[in-house]
Amino acid sequence: MKKYIYIGIILALVLGGYLAVNAIFTPAVDIPTATARRGDMVISLNENGTVNAKRAMTLSSPRIRSLTITWLAPEGSTVKEGDPVIRFDATQQLADLQENQSSLKIAQTALERANKEYTIQEKQLTLDLEKARRNHLEKKHEAPLIAEEAKMELDLAELNFQAKLEQLRSDVQKAELEVQRAQEKVNQAQRELDQMTVAAPIPGLVVYLEIWKGSSMGKVQEGDAPWPGQGLVNLPDLSDMMVETTVSEVDANKVDTGQEVVVTLDAFPEVQFQGRVAQKSTLARKKEQNSKINVFDIEVDITQEDPRLKPGMSAACKIVVDRLQDVVSVPLEAVFERDDTTVVFLKDKKKRPVAVGRRNDMFIEVRDGLRGGEEICLVDPTVQEQGLPGDRATEPELNRDRTAAPSAPPAGGEGRRTGGGRRGGS
Repeated sequence: MKKYIYIGIILALVLGGYLAVNAIFTPAVDIPTATARRGDMVISLNENGTVNAKRAMTLSSPRIRSLTITWLAPEGSTVKEGDPVIRFDATQQLADLQENQSSLKIAQTALERANKEYTIQEKQLTLDLEKARRNHLEKKHEAPLIAEEAKMELDLAELNFQAKLEQLRSDVQKAELEVQRAQEKVNQAQRELDQMTVAAPIPGLVVYLEIWKGSSMGKVQEGDAPWPGQGLVNLPDLSDMMVETTVSEVDANKVDTGQEVVVTLDAFPEVQFQGRVAQKSTLARKKEQNSKINVFDIEVDITQEDPRLKPGMSAACKIVVDRLQDVVSVPLEAVFERDDTTVVFLKDKKKRPVAVGRRNDMFIEVRDGLRGGEEICLVDPTVQEQGLPGDRATEPELNRDRTAAPSAPPAGGEGRRTGGGRRGGS
């Protein structure tokens, strides 16, 4: 009996030592937890887009040949309406204007001279006609031959009066036409001279465009000789900005005009801008060439003005689809599929069946099974080899079929996570 007792004691000591050593050298697993919260939950779609101006103007070179740019407003500067943006060499236009102004003065002088000549001749012809009439009155009762001669002189005076006045009137009209033509040339020269300075039709940001320079494209600069009508500078109005983005055809029916949008810039992730869905395209298009993914174009109006908003900046749009009030929600990674049942694990590792509803990119609604305030595990505590959350995450079953009923997600295999991973849609 003593022999067996000794053997039992030795086995107990060995087993106890093994357990003690194992406990010392085996690291404790710290299971991350979260609290099931009760409150409002926002259902949203997260999409990426590009900031752009709702209103923009392209400033082009005037339709005049042989232009050379002599000055440009600095790129990136902000100009007001009416401020100069582009100036061209106006040497030829100034010379043309001066020459045409000289021609106009000569034509005006000729017109003045023609008017004076008309006035003088009109008075002289009127005087001659009156003399002929008096002479005819005085001699019409004299001898027939004398009376006839006086009548002929009167007729000749009347004909001379009409013919010469018509000729003088024609000379005046001709002079007036020359003045009109000269004035039109002056006006045209003045217009061309005015076009040598291109002013901003709207307030905006100066953005240089690329133009063809011989064998390559490059941004416009001083000294360039653009062709007539070529676009040189884009002028977006920074007081009215928007974001151009897209949504997949799966989510397009969730988006409508007027919905609230929270916009964040990649350059300023800590700042949020308020926006509204302004427009959704009526037809889908390919996301990229040769892509099988169809998307709808969305325009989001940014409802506040901010100098940090610049065209071309990358932005993230959180389109608020719905707001659920007074619901229980848990992180997506806290929900699992076990034996065709959706469950969560409480802090004491007990399994709790739940019925889930709608979800966003981080949380999922729990319609039944939790009241809010419970501590739940973010990883499966029943798995022997625990890793960090997401180390072995696969495509979540709850996110595979986004059109499935929210309260009955598809069943998954034993031990697979159902809530992990993040998506942009609800």
